[in-house]
Amino acid sequence: MRIKETHYALGLTFLFLVVGGYTLSHHEMWRDEIQAWLLARDSASIFELFSHLKYEGHPGLWHLYLMPLTRITHSPVIMQVFHLLITVATVYLFVRYAPFNRFQKFLFCFGYFVLYEYGILARNYAFGLLLITVFCILFSERYRRFIWIGCVLFLLAHTSVHALMLTITMGLALCCEYLWRNRLSQPLAQEIEAIADKKPIWIGFALIGIGIITSVLQLNPPPDTGFAVEWRFTYNSEELGEVIKLISHALLPIPEFSLNFWNKHQLDTYAFFQFIQIPFCCLLVLCSTLLLLKRPTALLIYLVATFGLLVFFYVKYYGSMRHHGFLFITLLMVGWIHRDCPEVSLPFKSLNELPQRLFARFLTFIFICQFIGGITAVALEHRYVFSYGKQIAEYINANDMQDMVMVGEIDYAASTIVGYLEKDEIYYVHGSRFGSFVRWDDVRMPDDDIPDAQVVAEANILRTERSQDILLIMNRPLEPELITQHNLTLLTEFTGSIVDDEGFHLYLMPAP
Repeated sequence: MRIKETHYALGLTFLFLVVGGYTLSHHEMWRDEIQAWLLARDSASIFELFSHLKYEGHPGLWHLYLMPLTRITHSPVIMQVFHLLITVATVYLFVRYAPFNRFQKFLFCFGYFVLYEYGILARNYAFGLLLITVFCILFSERYRRFIWIGCVLFLLAHTSVHALMLTITMGLALCCEYLWRNRLSQPLAQEIEAIADKKPIWIGFALIGIGIITSVLQLNPPPDTGFAVEWRFTYNSEELGEVIKLISHALLPIPEFSLNFWNKHQLDTYAFFQFIQIPFCCLLVLCSTLLLLKRPTALLIYLVATFGLLVFFYVKYYGSMRHHGFLFITLLMVGWIHRDCPEVSLPFKSLNELPQRLFARFLTFIFICQFIGGITAVALEHRYVFSYGKQIAEYINANDMQDMVMVGEIDYAASTIVGYLEKDEIYYVHGSRFGSFVRWDDVRMPDDDIPDAQVVAEANILRTERSQDILLIMNRPLEPELITQHNLTLLTEFTGSIVDDEGFHLYLMPAP
């Protein structure tokens, strides 16, 4: 039986690798993927990297892994390959060890978040999913392997701010379970008491605590930060409703079948679903709660993590699908580990029997929706261009213009081209400075588009100072009057990408 499961895991992993690799070959990276690469590439040391990361809002584990890759090659394609291998490892471990049936495992592997959001798009979240998978594997023997649990959660806290919130929740739940083990479960208490040396358990808790503290210290923004600086503590019923709707977006992530499908939801296009969406989201949480009532540890993890994520989305940063996916990861994690959590007896017979009958069906429904979303996203990825940064870079190289002075507006869009060009720096009008990655400080503010006249004026100053042709990279067309006034030539334009503000217009400003 174990050999069959290993063969099934290897076969499904290979199929995932084929589908993921083929899709990856058609994916053009966008600014957030390239930003991490440029940060790792252009930081001379680890200390300088962490200095730059102060503006990013994420801890730096992903960037630390990228640094050695940037010393091998300046091509960001190696990052895509590395990222896919991380997801492949997650898929194998999940299929091999998760306590779900084969149909559920198949649906999971080709679900929206695993296949697309954390598989194709090269970000720090995939490594977090891998570590959560390892945590779930270790969970059944957690107190006998608690140092390993501590190591995994230490690393998990440094993958993303959302993974940090899950780490805090899991550390809290494990601490409560350990302290109140006699009240929760006599078998659990006996298992812990049978461990002669409790030192590894305390070392594990210390590692979790250190991981949380060091991650929080990294996330503490500098005084001149310019990104997501506000906190919203006032009550707004409309915004609260939008945050509650994220539950259905995360659990039922079926994209719109259109060019700009990313972060848009097909179910939101139906008036009836919009009408019932908030009650439906509350029902999903209620169902999950009822199914976990007998398992206090799992229930605590689910409720605290879900509530914590929703509060973060409301008061700090609303985020996008890749962030909302942690609501799904939370449910997936407790669906895996709840059988290994201490069990309590409930007063009503129906509540004692309900979880065993319905939990698998509930998860299957979620997995089916994830699968539909994953296949839809991959199909649309093949149909449309994700970002035109790669094509613009290829055009610049093909016309031997890669060594020209370049001016980029908007900076975060133009940075995609910098990564694909493997160029050291270009001039960003936001902040009026040269650079490669975007520095999210108050110097580059405001975040709004800078007037075209100012963009051309700064490019003209560079042209005069250097007596060179200037390559002007815009993600919108310039006004005809400016083109005529400054003798600009439109070289090419690429528009109509999935990320709608990563289409580009390339202008040549000749030397004076």
